[in-house]
Amino acid sequence: MEVESRAEFRRKRRLRRKRRRRIIKIVLLLLFIIIIFLLFYKRSEEMKLYSIGIDAGHGGEDTGAIGYIQETELTEKTADLLEELLKKDGRFKIVRSRKNGENVNITDRKKLFLKEEVDLVLSIHGNSDPTGTARGFECYPSPPGRENHAISYHFAVCIAEEMAAIGNHLRGENGVRYAYYVTDESGYAQKVIKEKSDTMVYAQPSFGMVEDINVPAVLAEQCFVTNQEDAIEFGSDKGCQNAAEAYYKAICKYLDIETVVL
Repeated sequence: MEVESRAEFRRKRRLRRKRRRRIIKIVLLLLFIIIIFLLFYKRSEEMKLYSIGIDAGHGGEDTGAIGYIQETELTEKTADLLEELLKKDGRFKIVRSRKNGENVNITDRKKLFLKEEVDLVLSIHGNSDPTGTARGFECYPSPPGRENHAISYHFAVCIAEEMAAIGNHLRGENGVRYAYYVTDESGYAQKVIKEKSDTMVYAQPSFGMVEDINVPAVLAEQCFVTNQEDAIEFGSDKGCQNAAEAYYKAICKYLDIETVVL
């Protein structure tokens, strides 16, 4: 009985050792799997492409405002330069709402952005003023009451800050405003501008590109094409380059990532 008891003891001890080794192997395997997953996840995050919807305002026969330059000259030139910067960065997928010279209505342009599931939308425009004296920059996020208002407002603030950094004059309350179209009894829709401090929810529609879209959406009035100084500073080749760099920095600031090409 004593010999058998010792044999049984040794057998149990071997089983315990085997069990411990098996547990250690399982733990090591789980640790290995977790490490591989974390490395893959980190790599996938690094390789994530942010999808950016760029809308060059107007297009085709619709030249937009005409002054010292045509509005479409400014919008297409700036959009091209911004696309170039984003491509050089390497972390972005660019979706253009239309080709240069092409006339596509707002509805179809917005449908494209929704179909492509872009992460944010920037609509580039030039402003006009019949007196030729108005100048500066202003931008319009999705207004209060819209589902994407808060994120659009944050993106607009980033844009306005970067525009101020390159010397552009900010109109209104630090360059961020809201726009609404109010229809009178005759059916004429008049654009009404509200400052960002006016957080009342209005039923009247805003710019088409910032309405009914579920991502940060901002329409930017880069400068006044009817003001000679403005047109030179922010509508010339150099001016559009500076503006494109400001938009690029604002996009990175909003996404909380570092700029890499400037």
